[in-house]
Amino acid sequence: MGLQIWKRLGAAAGMSVLLGSISVPTLADEAVKRGGTLRYGTVSEVASLDPHVAGGSAWRALVGVLYSPLVTYDKNGDIVPALAANWEQPDPQTLVFHLREDARFQDGSPVTADDVRFSLERIVDPATGATLRANLQGARIETPDARTIRISKDSPDVTLLSVLALTEAAIVPKQWVQGGANLKVEANGAGPFRLASYEPSVRASLERNPSYYVEDQPYLEGVDFRMIKSDDARVNALRSQSLDMIDFVPWKDIASLSRNPAFEVDTAGGAFMSVWFNATRKPFDDPRVRQAVSYALDRDAVSKAAFFGHGTPITGAPTASDSQYFNPGFEGTYNRDLDKARALLAEAGYPDGLDMLLLVFQGLGIYTTTAQILQANLKEAGINLTLEPVEWATLVERKNRGDYDAMIYGVSVKLPDPDAYAYYLGADSSFWAKPIGYRDDQLEQLLAQGRAQTDPEQRKLIYRDVEQRVLETSPWVFINWREQAQGYARKVQGYQQLGGALSESSPAISLPTIWIK
Repeated sequence: MGLQIWKRLGAAAGMSVLLGSISVPTLADEAVKRGGTLRYGTVSEVASLDPHVAGGSAWRALVGVLYSPLVTYDKNGDIVPALAANWEQPDPQTLVFHLREDARFQDGSPVTADDVRFSLERIVDPATGATLRANLQGARIETPDARTIRISKDSPDVTLLSVLALTEAAIVPKQWVQGGANLKVEANGAGPFRLASYEPSVRASLERNPSYYVEDQPYLEGVDFRMIKSDDARVNALRSQSLDMIDFVPWKDIASLSRNPAFEVDTAGGAFMSVWFNATRKPFDDPRVRQAVSYALDRDAVSKAAFFGHGTPITGAPTASDSQYFNPGFEGTYNRDLDKARALLAEAGYPDGLDMLLLVFQGLGIYTTTAQILQANLKEAGINLTLEPVEWATLVERKNRGDYDAMIYGVSVKLPDPDAYAYYLGADSSFWAKPIGYRDDQLEQLLAQGRAQTDPEQRKLIYRDVEQRVLETSPWVFINWREQAQGYARKVQGYQQLGGALSESSPAISLPTIWIK
């Protein structure tokens, strides 16, 4: 499937100097047509615009074009300049960034080193609940002058540059935030678009940012984000030309839309389905119970029924087979085995089975079908599974306050580096590991070793142990890879669906260069 999840080590590894400038196609090169508004339908609701607190794939698309980080990813998956015109790495512990002179926030104020320091310190502040807090903890941030930022750690961190290229590392204006701005419903970034209006969980209208630092971009005059959770309603809106583009083309509709000459459907791998447990609740605090669920699941049935052939079972760890970190020896760890599932439940003290409540996002058919198969599978192992359908915002809110037994969650690996395990399962991951109550000291030690190790071959050995520990403790049940599809009218030009760690970032990366015939 070409799922290049962790194939890239990250540009920070093995490089001493990194300099660059953004190279963009000109209008003549592309023969593009300026103007127009893209009507874009998203499946998940964007309930908050805070750029430091991740909120799902639609959030990433929307916030990713309102704000800019210091560096970013391009369509090739390479790290390129964004607010930083260039940067260097004088030693393995340090990165030095030099801001571009023409970078301005959408209110016209210049982007300064003080804004960068404030933004990164806001991420580290526990009160923010920032997604990248664990990744930036321990970083020293110095500003020798108004355009220079020096970020250093006590030990090497080969993941740091990759982390700083994520949407969640966006730079916000210090004075604007300290002046009382509500980042959940307001936006003032340095991205290609600026916020014209926003109705949380319903709609967001964007307009072209005339002061965007990339010359001639964006090509569009605006983007109208419409949040449509119904699969059928979203597809019908595209077919009826009420929308120009939709995310998460339902897997049942990929084939029919692909055959329709009026539309394009771009697919790529990189996302996977999983079951998350509340490890603070009995019996899910016992890894044997979590393992039992994993052994009971029929992953082939899920891939066929929920994904219509656009899914591949995960029986080991979620590292793609074409990654340099892939360990084939872990394949088959969790093939379906009802005898093992029952034995583990008995060993954990539940010989007669147990009851379990599963939160299910009701906006996507893949969640509902996966949940129904899981329910039937677990019944055979002695687990009585009750399904509770909820809206996306409700699912996230209940996850964050630990009000659940288990839930189905679909994610893509956010970091093109195996330290993505820390992004999700590191103990200080305030958006992921903390809400599910998971912490494993042995895993923490391994993750720290992996970040500090600069030798690629030694890193492979460390992350093999990371995967083994994750499979042993089973905080998540890994179900299957899924192809991600975007559908759009043929008049929409310039979109590219990326795979691997950048699958969810594809809309934000492409939107500045999308145009309408």
